[in-house]
Amino acid sequence: MTMRTILVIDDDRDFLNAISLVLEQHGFAVRTAATPEEGLAEIRRRTPDLVVLDVMMPEGHEGFVVARSIREELHLHSLPIVILSSIHVAKQVPYRFAPDEHYLPVDRFLDKPVLPELLIATINEVMGDHREEPKHPL
Repeated sequence: MTMRTILVIDDDRDFLNAISLVLEQHGFAVRTAATPEEGLAEIRRRTPDLVVLDVMMPEGHEGFVVARSIREELHLHSLPIVILSSIHVAKQVPYRFAPDEHYLPVDRFLDKPVLPELLIATINEVMGDHREEPKHPL
């Protein structure tokens, strides 16, 4: 069985290091990108098995744009995407973001900080052998 590859896109280098350790301890190969542009370039270079994506990067909402780019521009409708963000706390929005076919075409949305066990369980669930097309494809 080949090692599954996860690409983590987040502008916080400390977070990238920490999540890489957790994922590697659970048997995943990890690639990282610190900007949306690096992340999309990594996906074009070699499509990972799953993307973990932050929302708030320098402009504040790039994760939403990256998710749509993966689906619309790269046409990777079955690539699992897990958003992992602190936007709900940081921006104190009165509503919650969730997977949505028109605005946020991802498999799951988790809040930072996340327990490693929940992150790994979520990743294993969306990468499951019986995984279907995303619930909300474009």
